[in-house]
Amino acid sequence: MRALRALSCVQESTPAFAYCGKSKRGCNSRAYARNAEGAASVAPSAAFGEIDCAPKLSTAIHRTFTKCAAILHCRCTCFLAMTVSSRRLFELDAAKFIAMLFMMTGHVLSALVQPEQLDIARPPWSLWHWWRGITAPVFLTISGILFSLTLRRTPAATIETALLRRRTLRAIQLLAIGYLLVLPVRHFYELPFIEESAWNAFVQVNILQLIAASLLVLVCTALFFPRQRAFERATLVLTLGVALLTPLVHQIQWYDHMPAALAAYLSYDGGSLFPVFPFAAYMFAGAWMGNLLSRMGTDNQTRLRTTALIAGGVLLGLGISGAVLFPSADIYRYTPFGVAIREGVVLIFIVAVSLILPLVRPIQSLLVLFGKQGLSIYVLHLILLYGTPWTDSIARLKPNALSLGEGMLAAVVIIGCTLGTVFMYDRFRSYLVRPSVLRLVRIGTAVLLGWLLLA
Repeated sequence: MRALRALSCVQESTPAFAYCGKSKRGCNSRAYARNAEGAASVAPSAAFGEIDCAPKLSTAIHRTFTKCAAILHCRCTCFLAMTVSSRRLFELDAAKFIAMLFMMTGHVLSALVQPEQLDIARPPWSLWHWWRGITAPVFLTISGILFSLTLRRTPAATIETALLRRRTLRAIQLLAIGYLLVLPVRHFYELPFIEESAWNAFVQVNILQLIAASLLVLVCTALFFPRQRAFERATLVLTLGVALLTPLVHQIQWYDHMPAALAAYLSYDGGSLFPVFPFAAYMFAGAWMGNLLSRMGTDNQTRLRTTALIAGGVLLGLGISGAVLFPSADIYRYTPFGVAIREGVVLIFIVAVSLILPLVRPIQSLLVLFGKQGLSIYVLHLILLYGTPWTDSIARLKPNALSLGEGMLAAVVIIGCTLGTVFMYDRFRSYLVRPSVLRLVRIGTAVLLGWLLLA
């Protein structure tokens, strides 16, 4: 009983647990225990309440007990926090990770395998090609859902300015990474001298640029419509507006009216894969759904499944009906009906993942980890596949030169190396590195990258 009372008193001691509460990674048990030890050694009565244990226990035993109590409390607190977080967002993390597996496989096969062995006009590659078109909407929809679910509002119904500032910086970071991945030169000062075709390829809008642009729009929307219901209506208007205006937007020759760097966000003509119209509609739709779930309460998985299933079924029905009544050569690129079909499939896919999850409980923690590290996985697998501005990799050395079997093997190797690196880095960061060391590593990496680009 004395031990339990002592542990209870330790939990209430502010100095002993101050560091853990401020840790951005959730808990650093070693530093946490050192703080607890320091607090107890300076003021034993503050750590153990009214228990007069100093005369009965030696200083070493006293410190050891305090350290163990601190670590135990930290581990239990972090476990409970992870459990709650997983219960609320695990379906989204798992769905995102599964989509990432299809994305990485698609990138590797399309870059390395001979085109005649990947005939997308015939099954099963036609189905594979169609599903590749679903992976980006999965990312965008889940990104929008998470944007709304993690919006923190003050008692005055306003959104924290610091949160919007961080998300603006995040959008700028995504934009910079997106362009650096396709940088056509080794040094920035060479950009003005590249050919027009190389410049148009450089400013093409890929998934990171699209997410960055959509994120900035959502930040502005949250700033002007901070109340929950107003934000919900605004995101619904954005979704419908982008989807319905898509056919009109793509009838304009944007490259004749604005610089290529801006026109790429509105047109496919320059080679952009993900222009704002129609692809931003998926992220805005996710933000609308996330706000709806936030109002309903996200602790109950049944609500997520029910909402996604109903909305997905309605959208799928509307999209298919519209595609039949108003046929188009490419419904997914130029019509709102393609947006409705893909968004319906995405929502039903999330429901299916949620139902399958109980069968894969032994690997749930890995799915959560990889789902949350989507940006790292995306960047790393592209570097392994294509290289960097300073080094070449297999997709540049042997483009579309492998057989199907060799391409499959290359996909397994690249995916395995990517996931293994992310896993080892997470373990290394969690157990061996302090936050201050990680900040130094990030700063050092930024300085090295800047030197390579400017020197």
